[in-house]
Amino acid sequence: MKHIQLPDLEKVTNAAFQKHFQALRPILEAEARIQQQLARLDSQLNQARQDSAKIEGYQVSGTDVLWNGWESATRRQLNLQLARTRAQKLAGMEALRTAFGRKQAVETLRMKVQQANRKAKARKHFGQ
Repeated sequence: MKHIQLPDLEKVTNAAFQKHFQALRPILEAEARIQQQLARLDSQLNQARQDSAKIEGYQVSGTDVLWNGWESATRRQLNLQLARTRAQKLAGMEALRTAFGRKQAVETLRMKVQQANRKAKARKHFGQ
C-alpha cells in the first residue's frame, strides 16, 4: 500500500463506522422508548393493585379482569417489540464492531507508518 492511499483509507473506514453508528441510533432510541413504556406499565399495574384494594366493587364489576387482560396484552405486545428491536440492535452492533475494528486497524497502521517515517528521517539526519 502506498503512503498516499492511507489517508483515503482512513477516511473511508471512518465514514463506514459513522454510517453504522448513525444506523444504530434509532434502534437504541426505540429500545429505550419501549423500556420506558414497560416501566410505565409496571407503575400502572402497581397503582391498580393498590387502588383495587381500596375501591369497593372493583372486583365485583369485573373491571379487574378487563384491566388485567388489557395489561397482559399490552405487556406481551411491548415485549415482542422489545425482542425485535434487540435483535436489530444485535445485528447493528455486530456491523458496528466490524467497522470499529477496521477503523482501529487503519489508525494503528497510520501510526506505525508515521513512526517508521520519523525513524527513517532521524537515521537519515544523524547518518549524514
